[in-house]
Amino acid sequence: MSQGNFDRQITIFSPQGHLYQIEYAMKAATSGGNTAIAVRGEKTAAFITQKKVPDKLIDPTSLTSIYRITDTVGCLMLGLPADVRAQVERLRLEANEFEFKHGYAMPVHVLAKRIADICQVYTQEASSRALACMMVLIGAENEKGAQVYKVDPAGHFLPYKAVSTGKYEPEAVNFLEKKVTELGSLDENGTIEMAISAMQHVLSSDFKGTEIEVAVVSCGKKFHVLTESEVEERINAISERSDS
Repeated sequence: MSQGNFDRQITIFSPQGHLYQIEYAMKAATSGGNTAIAVRGEKTAAFITQKKVPDKLIDPTSLTSIYRITDTVGCLMLGLPADVRAQVERLRLEANEFEFKHGYAMPVHVLAKRIADICQVYTQEASSRALACMMVLIGAENEKGAQVYKVDPAGHFLPYKAVSTGKYEPEAVNFLEKKVTELGSLDENGTIEMAISAMQHVLSSDFKGTEIEVAVVSCGKKFHVLTESEVEERINAISERSDS
């Protein structure tokens, strides 16, 4: 049988071991052209992505790829906007139900496993399709410190020291692998600047604070999306350091 006979069913493997609909979902999630990068420092985790406005008539303040889940957990989503919105609502639902039931905030590693389990169910039930969105979660807590997780439409998830997804993922990973020995000692500003430096490297150009989105969470502090002025401050710090 040809590939065409296997890619119409979510739950049927091809002879080569592929679930084509899941592969298509991953491709759709990263087809927007954006790149996302996350970095874990000593007690801080930060992520960054490009901000593109597809239509001049759209209010740019209404577009974002970064979402607050709880006070200590945030997520960055790349993919189809409707699927992203549905997945963010599910994340918030799971986090709020956990806190209501157990009396304390849902740790990021528990949330990552829970949402990955839900994504995996979509690969074995024909009644619902996989959601076309790639998810990066960051969080900080007293027990495990700062954490970075990546979850894909297949339900695969792992903790990372640094990770990337999107158009320039290979280039970003190559850059971060060279910096891996520095990551564990980075403070909050250093973690943010490492993420921005990685984005500058993969795009091979400088950018303004309005062209990217950056968020950070540190142990003992709440999840925070940086303002344009805060982003510009960090970009200027990188420029000054490279000029000296």
